[in-house]
Amino acid sequence: MASMFKRSSAPKQPVKKVSLKLYSIDVLSAVKVGFFVSLALAIATLVGAFLIWAVLSNSGIFASVGRLLSSILGESTPVNLESDFSLGNVMGTAVSLALLNIILTTALAAVWAAIFNVIGKVVGGIALTFTNN
Repeated sequence: MASMFKRSSAPKQPVKKVSLKLYSIDVLSAVKVGFFVSLALAIATLVGAFLIWAVLSNSGIFASVGRLLSSILGESTPVNLESDFSLGNVMGTAVSLALLNIILTTALAAVWAAIFNVIGKVVGGIALTFTNN
């Protein structure tokens, strides 16, 4: 039992530390990364919109809320939420928002990289330390 708690007699390797400075970011690389991140977010937006619509549609929420609004507003103004929130309308809106998100995120990635490069020239970059642990 005591042998389980004994330490090995081999010396540990010394920890090597390397200090580097991040001085600039390639704008084209930032645009590529921003595009792929925004593409992943766009796919998540589309899947999320479809799943939320499927749950709400199959549970009858649209019909219930439509009947409630019709009873509140009166029969003179019919409310049909099932046609207003059809799959085509919901997914069309989600696609529009996803495309807008792709364009804006990709453009903002380039802007943030350019801003970082300007600040890096003024301040001298960000000091990073790496170890071999």
